[in-house]
Amino acid sequence: MVNSPVQRHDLSLGDSPLLQFGRPTTVPSMDPPFVLSKEVNTPNDVSGRYSLLRQKRDRENNQIALPFCPESRLPSFLEHDRRVLLFNVYYEETVLQSATEDKRIMKCKIFFYVEDGTIEIIQTKQDNSGIPQGVFLTRKRVQKIFGGGRGAAVDTDDVDTEYYEIDDFKIGNDVEIYSRIFHIVDCNESTKNYVMEHHGWNQGDVAPLSFPRDSFAEGNKAKMQKESGVPGVDRKRKMHDLKEVMESMLGKQVSTTDRGAFLTFGQEALCFHIIWDDRERLYGDIQYYRLFYYLADDNIEIQPILKKNDGKYAFPKLLKRMKLPKPGNGSEYYSWKDLCIGKVIDIFGRSMQLATCDLSTREHYKSHGIMLKSDMPLEPEIEKIKCVRQIPPYNGFGSEEDSLRSCTGGINPPPAKRDITVVREKLGVILRFNACLLSDETNRRFVIQYFMENDTMSIQEPPIQNSGIMGGKFLSRGVVKKNDGDIYLATDMYTGNVLDIMCHQFELLNADEYSYRLMENDSKTFLLSSYANVIAKIESRKDDICKYFATEYSGENKITFDDLSTCSERVVLSLNKQEILTLWRKLDKRRKGKVSFTKLIKLLESESHQNAV
Repeated sequence: MVNSPVQRHDLSLGDSPLLQFGRPTTVPSMDPPFVLSKEVNTPNDVSGRYSLLRQKRDRENNQIALPFCPESRLPSFLEHDRRVLLFNVYYEETVLQSATEDKRIMKCKIFFYVEDGTIEIIQTKQDNSGIPQGVFLTRKRVQKIFGGGRGAAVDTDDVDTEYYEIDDFKIGNDVEIYSRIFHIVDCNESTKNYVMEHHGWNQGDVAPLSFPRDSFAEGNKAKMQKESGVPGVDRKRKMHDLKEVMESMLGKQVSTTDRGAFLTFGQEALCFHIIWDDRERLYGDIQYYRLFYYLADDNIEIQPILKKNDGKYAFPKLLKRMKLPKPGNGSEYYSWKDLCIGKVIDIFGRSMQLATCDLSTREHYKSHGIMLKSDMPLEPEIEKIKCVRQIPPYNGFGSEEDSLRSCTGGINPPPAKRDITVVREKLGVILRFNACLLSDETNRRFVIQYFMENDTMSIQEPPIQNSGIMGGKFLSRGVVKKNDGDIYLATDMYTGNVLDIMCHQFELLNADEYSYRLMENDSKTFLLSSYANVIAKIESRKDDICKYFATEYSGENKITFDDLSTCSERVVLSLNKQEILTLWRKLDKRRKGKVSFTKLIKLLESESHQNAV
């Protein structure tokens, strides 16, 4: 709708009836006082106004009143709404690397939208062409080509650009779009009527032409007819059995010449297990199959015997159901009388041996007076080679558990598992011992630490001034092995023991108070620190011990740790240094260094009395 040529003003007229529609009113542009323009009654009068009531009445009567002049026309998008012209075209495409064709005919359809002059090109799809077909050009306006240049489709309007119009698509014309020359050969009936009525085309402009012959497409179509089984085309192939059955169910008559054996045997089949020994060929192997002989039509079918993870492709059949020809001219076929246990038959160049058969097959041969041999073993006797895994020696890198995991745990071995309960209970529990190096005469002293959480050990040497030896770390923390290959455990850590570590012999001299108490409290693990075990060993020699101290000591009757060790040697007690130290710690609780030997005798008597009770 186009407004009248008068100007629009905002009026402040109070309660004037001009505001009855609640919107501004179109009035002529003149000096005050303002005079309202009259409402026009004829389309030729463009000086008045077009009221709302008039608009409503025109809409109800389906009258078109705008533009408000006799030369007015509908807009193009209304006049040609949904009007599309269809043209059948083709273009030629050169084929360079082919022995069967030199060019290819590409058929297309051009859709011309009259409302805005846009063009859409759809390439006709051909079955099994191997070419992506469909939309060649999306809907848009296409610029004409001048001077041999390349034309292109554009999306913006340009007043200096010429585009393809309807008159350019007459039958027989050539249109170049995107460097392809489209030959127009035909159009549909509605397009013919429109262009002859509105654009003045004559019969010669719409006379249809024929598409050129495409020999390659015709040959391809004939080939596909043979493949797809079009009626009347000789495919020179045997009809599928299922298709024959379905046709007979639908009423097609079937020959009854071969139905005698089918009515006698039905689906009865003889079953043999056969072996194909192909080991003489490179990468050959022994393969096993089942041979089914159908008595109804003397056909043979061979199926493979599949095993899990055998590395072979699981194909369903080696030979589909058919008559198996004998080697030679191919005129003779295998029958059930030619099959027996141990016989080698030729299956299209493969020599296979019949090894076993089922019970029903034996009964069939027995009913015809033929006795089959006993079954042959399917699996050949192959001597199994025993493989013994040899663990390489530890190379010193990382822990021995990690190195062993790399030999037994696969490509990406997991870390060695640890006893979480032991780690939680023994975390931070360390046994510390003073030790000396037996092979060194300089009286060097060392501190050996044993970590009970993971049975590792470290050795430190305290620095001594003016000794000429730099102290520090002697052995980093790690698992230490004995000469026999076992690792040192917590039970090997006691006073007086000699440890052979890295070709050095260390004698454990003493331990700190924490280590002594830890060993005495855990008497199940540290048997040498168990007071009850020590008393049990010396209880039988109590009289000899009393006699020794009575004859050797007098006066204050005080003894030291060395005296107790000497008594153990004289009385021939089977006690080592750790056990003697456990007994001495029980006697000398105040750590004075001397105790009365009578205290030892009283202690032995009290323990004997308790054991007797």
